[in-house]
Amino acid sequence: MYQESRFDPKARSFAGALGLLQVMPGTARELGFTSVTEPEAGVQAGVKYLRRLYDRPAAIESEEERIWFALAAYNAGYGHLQDGRRLAHELGRDTAIGFGEVDQVMPLLARSEYHSHERYGYCRCSEPVRYVRSIRQLYQAYTAALEGRE
Repeated sequence: MYQESRFDPKARSFAGALGLLQVMPGTARELGFTSVTEPEAGVQAGVKYLRRLYDRPAAIESEEERIWFALAAYNAGYGHLQDGRRLAHELGRDTAIGFGEVDQVMPLLARSEYHSHERYGYCRCSEPVRYVRSIRQLYQAYTAALEGRE
């Protein structure tokens, strides 16, 4: 939530995503929500969408890698992550381990020699890499802080 909106329920992205978890209006409607600017509905929609993304890539066995993959898909769109997985596979990466290998090739999807051959095309895919790294750092800091309190 911090990464998406800095805890601002009225946040709106340049792409039109809304609320605390920055859910696109079309995605919200698809998930059964009419408004995501109300904090409770926005959080429910964002969590429901993240769960859907987490459940999709069955080939990724590690729960930890699945969550990083799902977060990257939340940021860039599932289709772009699938393009990244295909490209990673073509480049000899082990895509079964999840985002850990795919993140190395995602930025290539901003280059025409790569994205012109992919289903979902151009992607500012260095952004989801930074996004996941930032969330991972926050998660580690929060975990360390909680462990220090016990």
